[in-house]
Amino acid sequence: MRIPIAVLLIGAGIVVDGVVARGQSRDVPVVRVRVYDYAGVVPETLTEAQSVAATFYSAIDVTIDWAPTMGPRAPKRRDVENDRLQDFTINLLSRSMVARRAWPPGAIGSAVLGPEGGRIAYVLYDRLKDAAAGAGWQDKELLAVVIAHELAHLLLPPGSHSFDGLMRKGWDVAELRQFHASSLAFTPDQTALIRARLGQVVAAR
Repeated sequence: MRIPIAVLLIGAGIVVDGVVARGQSRDVPVVRVRVYDYAGVVPETLTEAQSVAATFYSAIDVTIDWAPTMGPRAPKRRDVENDRLQDFTINLLSRSMVARRAWPPGAIGSAVLGPEGGRIAYVLYDRLKDAAAGAGWQDKELLAVVIAHELAHLLLPPGSHSFDGLMRKGWDVAELRQFHASSLAFTPDQTALIRARLGQVVAAR
């Protein structure tokens, strides 16, 4: 079974704000990401997936700052931490939420993009679990890969899939059995594009 990781292109009439990045020492850009967990993922699974997803970016000198996870059952908080602007949102969708719209067959992730990028991506969590089970992966491993992949779509220009590496368009379950998440990475061109985009924003702030 082919597992596409889809990208949704929104109409040109919908304006998507540019990414906001924050700099640390050595001008290492920081992007702040919040996960909305509508799928009821085990907290330890999500925490470990976020940690692994962040390693794909630390390898290219980009830091991911994970905001506290939110969801429909999360307590309503009005503290400063939760009111801070988020650069990106990753929505983990439940089975019932996925059923409300027509997703590409086999898709387990999707990013919403406009001409200047995007802010929101989705993970179809029940499909992801099925794919992970078929490939012999742990849920947290495949979740980390999909989060990192979709986040990259929000940072890269449209048409940013590659033939191999983290940004390949899709995998067969049989192919997933042949390698491990730790063997995936951004290509040099993808790294340059991500760094350039974030660097431009940091320089302008």
